[in-house]
Amino acid sequence: MATQEDRIKQREALEDAHGNFVEPYINQLIEVNAQSSPNIDVALPGFCYVSGWLVLVIFYGFWMRYRMSLE
Repeated sequence: MATQEDRIKQREALEDAHGNFVEPYINQLIEVNAQSSPNIDVALPGFCYVSGWLVLVIFYGFWMRYRMSLE
């Protein structure tokens, strides 16, 4: 009987530790600011990089079409 009571006490101690220490930390990490706006500073360089490559590929396509029409 003593081992079962020890197990119950250990389980309660673990549940208390989770409730007192783990849950507040998790809730702090999960908390999201509702007023936050998207970070434009990260999106703009990626957009410029992709747009530059797209313009380069389109220019190359037109240049190759022009070369083929001359032959």
